[in-house]
Amino acid sequence: MKSLFVYSFVFLFALASCGKKETAEDKAEANAPASADTTTIMKPVKIDARKIGPEKSSEQKMIEEAIALMRVNESLPIVGYWVGAFGKNKINIAMAGISNNQAIGYTVCAGNYRPIEGTVSVKGDSIYTFQMKEPGTDQYDGEFHFIINTNRGVMEGSWLPFKKGAASPKKFVLTKKVFEYNTDVGIYPQASSELLGEADVENMLEEELEVMRNEIYARHGYSFKDKEMRARFDSTSWYIPMGVDIREQLTDIEVQNIDLIYRYEEYYAENYDSYGR
Repeated sequence: MKSLFVYSFVFLFALASCGKKETAEDKAEANAPASADTTTIMKPVKIDARKIGPEKSSEQKMIEEAIALMRVNESLPIVGYWVGAFGKNKINIAMAGISNNQAIGYTVCAGNYRPIEGTVSVKGDSIYTFQMKEPGTDQYDGEFHFIINTNRGVMEGSWLPFKKGAASPKKFVLTKKVFEYNTDVGIYPQASSELLGEADVENMLEEELEVMRNEIYARHGYSFKDKEMRARFDSTSWYIPMGVDIREQLTDIEVQNIDLIYRYEEYYAENYDSYGR
């Protein structure tokens, strides 16, 4: 099991935290992608959402490495995604593995990724007690204390910031979830399941277009920094924050529809007085 802990050293270089404050740049990143000329297998689009923006972040690469490790350790009952309310946000505490009373994992919350590692003790065959810490490289880092009862499928515990006053302490009760990409969820499931035309979006309000577009990302588990979008999807039962960059997972249909929706959002903004109803 020594190879398990190679990942824990990689995790220590992540930059964002679950309690990190939203910035104007973060909001712009979530809601105003730049244009890029490309072609899908169906028809040309001005905006290919899989190719706009910066290269894949180091945080997302570490998430993907940890997911690969979780697959190796999937027979362990504690391994998986533990999801639920964390203060005003929804958190995903992903447990990647344990070995020799040591545990590693990570969290995705409010558009941020943080690695966690620490100790675990086992009582019987179903009660696991953890003390796990974030790296301490961010002012909002802290320490988790929680118990996993595998018979009940529940993780229950608390979080305290290392720096007093940096963020509010949290108590949480999470349940184990399985993430599945599903095109049937949301208010506008058609945006992921079928190719939209102008008639489908031309009379929608700007706010409706924004939700439709961001639902596509939410179905893939994108963790939103934008406060309004985060609150909207955190409140749903189907949404699980899985990563900070899900562009590679977008389907050809979704790329087409994002392009169409975004063009109408731009048109609405430029022609507010004469557009729509």
